[in-house]
Amino acid sequence: MYFSTTLALFTALAVSSAFPTHPSYTPIFPRGNATEDGECRDGSDVARGGKLKAEAVAEAHQRDGTATRAASAVTIKTSDGNCLTVNPCGGDFRSNLIPIQTKACLPSSDPKSAQQKFDLITKGKHISQEGGTLVVSALTQGCVSFDPRRKADDQVNIFSCGGRAGGEGEENDSQFFSFSAGQKTLPLAQLGTTKDATTCLVSAGGKIGPSECSGQRLQAFTIG
Repeated sequence: MYFSTTLALFTALAVSSAFPTHPSYTPIFPRGNATEDGECRDGSDVARGGKLKAEAVAEAHQRDGTATRAASAVTIKTSDGNCLTVNPCGGDFRSNLIPIQTKACLPSSDPKSAQQKFDLITKGKHISQEGGTLVVSALTQGCVSFDPRRKADDQVNIFSCGGRAGGEGEENDSQFFSFSAGQKTLPLAQLGTTKDATTCLVSAGGKIGPSECSGQRLQAFTIG
C-alpha cells in the first residue's frame, strides 16, 4: 500500500515538499493525508497507532552518504522465492518497529517494488565491525534489527540505524549480521559483539522472525 510514482519521482516530490526541513535531512514523504488508494504519506494512519510524521521519519532515518555498500537496492529472497518487504506505515509515527513481511516479489516496473529493496552496508557511521553488514531498507533507510527484549513474535523489525528511535544512535550490535563480500545466498545470522552468531533470521508465517541458527532451509536468503 504505497507510492503512486516511481521511487525517483517520489524522492523528487519529497524534496519539493512545502513543510520545513532540518538542514541535515529531507522528508521522504510528500505533504498531505493518505490518499484513498492507501498510499503511505505524511499524516497516514500507522499500524502501531497514531499518524505518520514525515519530518520525524526523515530525522530518524538519515541516509549515510559516506557508507560502503556491498549491494544497493537489491531484493532479499526467502528460500521459497518471496521477497522481504517493508511497509513504511507498518510501524510507528517514525517508521520504526516495522515488521518485515515476506511477499511475492514485484517487477521493478511496479512502484511498490521500492518496498522490497535493501542496501547492505559493511562500513559506515553505524557499523565499524569487520565481517558484518547492516541490512538497510533502501526506501526508509531503517535497519533490520533483532531485539530479544521484545515479545517473541515482535523481535525483528525495521528500526533507526544506530538503535536510537530519533536517529541519534551510533552503532548497535543488534543490527549487525554476518556477511562476506560476494555472498549471494546466506543465513542472516545476528553477529553481535562476540561474532558468535547463534541467532538467525527465519521466514515463518508471512514475516521474518528469529530462531537458533541451524542451517535449515528457511534460514537461507538470496541477495539480488
